[in-house]
Amino acid sequence: MDVRKWNYILIFFDTIFFSNAMTFLSINAIISFYLYELGATTFHIGLANALVSIGAIVSQPYFAKKVVNLSYKKNAFAKYLFIQRSLFLLFVLMIPLLSKDYPGLMLSIFLVSWAVFNFFVGSYAPFFISLFAKLVAVQQRGRLKGYAGGIANLLALGSAFVAGAIMKVVAYPYNYTIIFGIGALILLIDALVFVFIKEEPDQVTPLNMGYFQYFKSIPLSMNINPAFKRMVIGFCFMVLSQVSLAYYTLYAVRTYDISSSQVAVFIAITSAANIVGSILFGIIADKFSQRAVLVISSACAFFAGIVIFGYDGLNGVYAAFALSTLSASGYLVSSGLLIIEHVPRDRLPMCISVNNVITLIVSAIVTLGSSFFIDYVSFSGLFMLTAAAAFVGCAIIYTVKPASQVVSEKKLQM
Repeated sequence: MDVRKWNYILIFFDTIFFSNAMTFLSINAIISFYLYELGATTFHIGLANALVSIGAIVSQPYFAKKVVNLSYKKNAFAKYLFIQRSLFLLFVLMIPLLSKDYPGLMLSIFLVSWAVFNFFVGSYAPFFISLFAKLVAVQQRGRLKGYAGGIANLLALGSAFVAGAIMKVVAYPYNYTIIFGIGALILLIDALVFVFIKEEPDQVTPLNMGYFQYFKSIPLSMNINPAFKRMVIGFCFMVLSQVSLAYYTLYAVRTYDISSSQVAVFIAITSAANIVGSILFGIIADKFSQRAVLVISSACAFFAGIVIFGYDGLNGVYAAFALSTLSASGYLVSSGLLIIEHVPRDRLPMCISVNNVITLIVSAIVTLGSSFFIDYVSFSGLFMLTAAAAFVGCAIIYTVKPASQVVSEKKLQM
């Protein structure tokens, strides 16, 4: 089989495995409800969501330096994924032993395990985007991500049904043991994908940068070109607008007293919205531009805020959650690809990493702060702020010129 086609198939399956695994490990639905059953406060749930960002921030200097200095990247990436997912599986085995009798201790163990898990999440963007840019042709990137995401999330609807059935039929805490165990095992299978990828070596310019030197270099990287700087600022507002995703389940629990079986609706909505978003945004990306995808996805986050204010009832929460999930889906499809279009290949890993660090810092601070904001102000106030952030993000990203337009202008100047 042709090497390029072989790699496309493997990347396609990576998307399928990862999306289905994260359906069982949904931080916005299943994990939030599990923490609620352990007696978690708003702060604990906010912290669990913030750890997704904090873990990746802390590890970015290490993984960014690693990926830049490697001519072959896939084996190191696979090794980090196996370590991450094996450690999380150990946590899963503790759930039936401690959850019922020692909920406070189990809550602490989860937060530590989740922090370790997300430390390795810091490897995802610099390694995966570097491999993706190398292995996938420019004109096929949007569709590959879009179609793979659409099929992955279509299958994830089945995963959501299975997770919901387990939540309803199996007694606590064995239901969570099974659900999280399935997710961890699928993630381990997913790590194998990168073992079998066929990769050509990169030309490497050795980078010897200390941990704190990495953070000092961020302002320089931000100024690599005006478009990149504008993108990062716009992305900060976009991730801020998506913070509401962390709290829809808790809002529904406290306002409408939903049951564990109703939590499965959030999982199903996640899968359905990602099916539509992945396919639609993939087509839009290749037919129009990555910028168009990001503008539309920002608009979805803005209208989520309008819906949750304008429609009272649980269905309004579901609709707002769907729109916010669509927004996150569009960001996932096109944020990295927009950077690829505007940044030189040799600076790509560093720029991807810098974008991650800055947006993750914003996400972590806002997610943690929003837990206090909810307790002292309200959920409504938070939803209003995230809608405003979406509007600003949309306006900023709209000012980023498509790569094709930049190339045309340079030709005219010559």
